[in-house]
This record gives sequence, C-alpha cells and structure tokens, in this order.
Amino acid sequence: MEFIKFVEQIPNITIAKRIASAYVADYRRLEFDEIKEFLIKTEKQYTSFENISARLDEIRLDSNRAVRIIAPILLRDYLLNQDDFISSCKDTDSAILNYEKAIIDESNNFDINKISKDLALFKHMLDAAWAFNEDISIDEKNLLETLRKYLSITIKEQQVLEAKSGRFPNVGNSLHTFDDIDTARRVLQTKGLLMCIKTSEGVMCDMIPDDIAKEIRKYYGIEIRSYGYEKLVDYVVKKTNKQYLLDIVKKASSYYETANIEISHNPTVQELKLIIQKKIKPTNLIAGFSPRDGLDVSMLSNWCGDLGLVVSGTKNVLVDRILNYYDSVRRIELKTEDKREKLVSVYSEFARRNLKFLRSNNIIEKDLQCEHYFEDATNYIFEKMLMNKPLTLTGTEHPDGKLSFKDKYIMWDNKSKETPVNLKDHIQQFDRYIKSSDKDVVVFLVIAPDFTSQSIQECVDYSLNNDTQILLITAEELKTVAEIWNKKHNGEIFNLGYFKQNGRFDIKLLNL
Repeated sequence: MEFIKFVEQIPNITIAKRIASAYVADYRRLEFDEIKEFLIKTEKQYTSFENISARLDEIRLDSNRAVRIIAPILLRDYLLNQDDFISSCKDTDSAILNYEKAIIDESNNFDINKISKDLALFKHMLDAAWAFNEDISIDEKNLLETLRKYLSITIKEQQVLEAKSGRFPNVGNSLHTFDDIDTARRVLQTKGLLMCIKTSEGVMCDMIPDDIAKEIRKYYGIEIRSYGYEKLVDYVVKKTNKQYLLDIVKKASSYYETANIEISHNPTVQELKLIIQKKIKPTNLIAGFSPRDGLDVSMLSNWCGDLGLVVSGTKNVLVDRILNYYDSVRRIELKTEDKREKLVSVYSEFARRNLKFLRSNNIIEKDLQCEHYFEDATNYIFEKMLMNKPLTLTGTEHPDGKLSFKDKYIMWDNKSKETPVNLKDHIQQFDRYIKSSDKDVVVFLVIAPDFTSQSIQECVDYSLNNDTQILLITAEELKTVAEIWNKKHNGEIFNLGYFKQNGRFDIKLLNL
C-alpha cells in the first residue's frame, strides 16, 4: 500500500493529527478531511529519503532509551520483514517482547570465555560507558556506534553483550512494558515513519506504506526480507561448496572496510551460513565484490530457470531478478505436529509414575521413558504454552530446566513418584544446583504429583538461610496455569514472576 492509499484509510482524526504533525503546518486546527488533503499534498515529504533518514537519526538519538531500543526493533527487525509491511498491533507488541526475551536467553547461553577479541574490546567499552551513572550519554552512544561498525559487530551482538551485563532491554534485564511500546509507536507516527490502519474486522494494525518502507530499508541497508534471505542462502549452499562460502566471508572483511570477520580455523557450513546471514549483503553473496567475482552468468541464469523466471540478461539484471524473487517470498506457517503436545495431555500420569496406564496406552515402552517424557512435556509447557524458552543446559550436574528471569534464573526439577514427594530428601541436590549457578536463582520449582506436609516447612527453612525461594507445584497445577494462559493470552509471554512464591503454589495469587 502506497502512502496516498493509506491516507484514504486513516482510522480516526487522532491518528491523522499525530502523523500530520511531522510535516503539515497548523494541523491542530484542521478538520479530518482537511488533514487528509494536506497529507496528500505533502506526500513527497513523507516519502523523501532525506527526510526519512533525518527522522531515523533523531530516533537513534532520542532522549528516551526505551524509544531508542524499541523503535528499531519494531521497524527494522519486525515490520520490514512482514508481508506487505503490516501487522496487528497486538502481534507487534508480542514480537517486540519475544525479540527482547530471545536476546536475554541468547546472552544466558553465551559463553563469555569464548568471546572473540573484537567482541571483548567492544564489551569492555560498553561496560565502561555504562559505569558512570548507569546510563549511556548521546556522545557515548555515537562513539560506540562508530566502534561497532568498525569492528563489524551487529546490533544484535551488541544487545546480547548488554544483556550479558544485565543492561538489556533495561537495567536488570527487565522487559519493556506495553506502555513503553505504545510510546515508541506514537513517536514513530509523529515522525511519519509508522502508520496505523483498521481492518474490516476492526483490528488496529501497524503499517509502513511501501514507498516509505523502501527508503527505510535503504537507510538500514536491507536488500531483502530476512526470511527470503534464509531461502536464498540455502540455495547458494546447495549449489556451491564450502570454499565458495569461505572465500565470500574472507573477501567481505576488506570490502566492507571493517576489522576481520572472525571465523574458526575450520568452520562448518552451518557456521558459515550464520555468518553470511548476519554480516554479508545478499548482493555480495551471489554477485561477489567485483565484476569477475561471485556466481557466473550461466549459474545465475540456471538459478532463474529453477525459479521459473526469465533466464536472459546481464549479470546485474539476473542478480536483481533473483533478489526481487526472494524478497517477495511469503512465509507460510505450517502447522507441524509437536509430539510433546501429546505428552502434555497425560502430564499428570508422568508425574504420578502411572506406568500401567502409560504402557497400556502405548505412550511408553520402557519405564525410563516416563522421566524423559515428563521432562519433555515440561519443556513444551514453558516454551510453547507459557512462551518462555528453556535455556541450554551444559555439563552433567544441573536441574531439569532453567529459564531467564530478568538478570537472574528460575530453575526447575521434575520428580516422578508414585507417592508424595518429601522435599527434605532432595534439598541438598537442589542446593547444589542453586549454589553452582553463574547467576542468582530467584526461585526453584519442584514439579511433582504431590508433596508431604513437612515439605512446606522445608521451603520456609531453606528461604530463611538463602536468597532463593522453593516453590512446590504439582504437575496438574502447572498444566492448568499453562492451559488457562494459552487460552486467554495465546502468543503472549507469561510473566514468570508469578512463580515467585515460597512453599505450596497458590493459583489464586495469579491474575489469570
């Protein structure tokens, strides 16, 4: 949808005035239809690359850090990757929070001891900038941005480093609120970078007109949507070889005038794929860095043939044709069956270790599968129903699961037993997990069929001498929470803070 077409569909005068404030003089005194007329007259100001670039620079240096962080995520990382550059406001909100949560999870899975020299230098500068007054000034931000580009460090890598230090998206790794997102949304609208329309079903949507999206992509150096680029890279990997990918990565370092893109001594194809998707432009991947570089004309022509496109033309024409094709690829969400979903339906039977039932219903073949499936089902509940992806566990001495909670962890352990669990029998084991953690553990969940009455006092005794709470929650209770949340808030992140209870779980304390 072009800008002028959008103007015809502005949902209300409030939105119209907010967007008009960017370039329409005296917009406050105008009526709704008059605002629309002036928006059409000033169309070129809204679609001008110079104006859009200036506005995005203002966003980058906005005094509100929440706006500085959320606005690029909304535009660059989410909306520009959506079909037709449109998304319901609710989906946008969820996508931003999921992005922030994923960054925190990645930082918790990130081994700081294996950090590259460039990342180590950049992290040192980041920490130094944050050291004074727990904030980063505009001047410091500009210097960090220059250094980031020079070292060929992606924005996402910077965010992971900030999260590793407990400063992304906020201090203490706390997620932004819906109010924070609305604030950023309004700022983007007042700068003419984000529009709002209402569908025929009455759903409010964020939208970037095609002619504005084209210029925003130019500002961010985006050639095609990320989903399309993944498919393009897959084709190159299939049709070339590891040496081609390696040569492209090595040439990129000098061509982009940045420090070397660090790679391992003998990288796998998968490692090269990830580097390419993060660091190298699609054009350079298939056309190279000079006229004699990249894929030859015959290979590009055959590629076009595979895609059902015209096969004739110069190298540049063929490259543009391929890029346009992959940029137009739409993401089709396939409903794939996750076998763990079936396990949730008999979750309580795993907890009660009802082996006779599980065997007779062909759910398990061996007794040992009961514990494994109990853990798998728990992972599914947190990841797919409560939208909190469990972290990767390393070593042999660890709990059954671990989750990011701001700048701390939440841990859990499954206990499959035919009788109520007595916490005293396991508290030393849990204490080892808690004490060996590299971050504070705010609460440790014990998931079981039931608990002895003495277990509650054991929770109290432990919390008196430690900073970690112990929550006793039955499998049935956890499943109930997940089902209620998933039904009412499908796709939204469950606030794990609800589990900050000591002793027996009380579902009445949750605002479900």
